[in-house]
Amino acid sequence: MRVNGVNLTPHQLEVLLEVYRQGSQRKAAERLGLSTPVIHRTLSQIESKAKMRFLDTSPSGTSLNEEGVKIAREYSALLERMKIGEAVVVGGTILTEDLLLASLSNLDQEARYDLVISDDERNLRELKAGMMDVVILDDPLYAYETEGAQFEEVGEDRLIYVDKGEPHMRFRYGAQRIGFRHLEAIGKDYVIEGKTRAVPQLIRSNRSFFINESLALRKGLKLISAIDPQLLSHKILALFYEERPEVSWLLRELKKGRL
Repeated sequence: MRVNGVNLTPHQLEVLLEVYRQGSQRKAAERLGLSTPVIHRTLSQIESKAKMRFLDTSPSGTSLNEEGVKIAREYSALLERMKIGEAVVVGGTILTEDLLLASLSNLDQEARYDLVISDDERNLRELKAGMMDVVILDDPLYAYETEGAQFEEVGEDRLIYVDKGEPHMRFRYGAQRIGFRHLEAIGKDYVIEGKTRAVPQLIRSNRSFFINESLALRKGLKLISAIDPQLLSHKILALFYEERPEVSWLLRELKKGRL
């Protein structure tokens, strides 16, 4: 597992994870059959290697900080996904979650599929690492940037552009690059002042933003687009490396539902 650009060994990750699970270095040492100084030394090596702080020290002892907890949780999730075995792992986002749930409900009577909801960037990393079989992309541009992968159209969506001036909030989901490239093409200046995963925060930001029409409709948002959404129309693509029968079955169901 790579952290801040460097690889941490399974032993180092195991120590970090056990400290997270047990809540203390002493209990983690007991659990792993190691001495507390060895645990402390391993954690110091991790910090030195990754050039990041993972520990907070207080009068009550030493504990993982926010970054340490984040890495431990990601490693725990990684271990769980590696146990999946023969299941077909499908990645989507909040934009395609409903479509995927409906398609898998029709298709997956034998629990052959495992659904992960994240964002395009995270899903793509796991696809390239061999931890996912299919990724349903919000941003179709990623399909053309992923070497060796196949893709197939499973839907279509449009962006709505809410114009409140030059300051912009960037939503973490959707074909945001298509929206901002359109602004550049028409010569409209913009400054991205923040990013968010939360629709309410996006709406309340008092900044300009793009949001997918399908998501706005599901949320009951009545938004007037400053740009004709047809100009911001784009495909929803399924990206995969191996066209297994289970992948083909999923693509067929997704096309039936369509965004």
